[in-house]
Amino acid sequence: MAGARRPRVSIERRREQILAAALQEFSRKGLHGGSTVTIAKDVEISHPNLFRVFSTKKELFISVLEQTFATIERVMLVPGEKEAVAPLQTMADAWGDLMENRALMLILLQGYAASDDPEIRDVMQGWTQDVFERMEALPKVGTDTAHSFLAEGFLYMVSASMDLSVRAEHDPWAERFLDSGA
Repeated sequence: MAGARRPRVSIERRREQILAAALQEFSRKGLHGGSTVTIAKDVEISHPNLFRVFSTKKELFISVLEQTFATIERVMLVPGEKEAVAPLQTMADAWGDLMENRALMLILLQGYAASDDPEIRDVMQGWTQDVFERMEALPKVGTDTAHSFLAEGFLYMVSASMDLSVRAEHDPWAERFLDSGA
């Protein structure tokens, strides 16, 4: 008897599955090191079927970045913009929560690392501009504070990508580093 057919999955659900697998693959290996074969295998689809949903590897990579940007907007930017008293504190707290998802931090770094590609560079510049200008436009924030806040957030993104909080549990320099500047 032949193997039972798996139930059909909607294109929307398949897209979500591919993006989840691609986040894991690209966050660790980047655009050029990440394997679409591995992504397809993780989702249990054929390699050609992956390219029926995403035409190119770069399109998939950019879609993962855009999904990450949407998560950051939903979790950090929008709540910060709605906060009348302490918007940057709201954003900082949300960024701390986002940093617990190491794959999100790593995919952002992979996006910046892949910025040698003009299309990806445009995507990363556009997102960075959007975040900066939204922070800059907050009441009583302005250009210099937005710049410092974003720079500090990037530093913590790098710290999260290195899993520095785990190291801080047994290494005094890492603990001092993470506690400094606050």
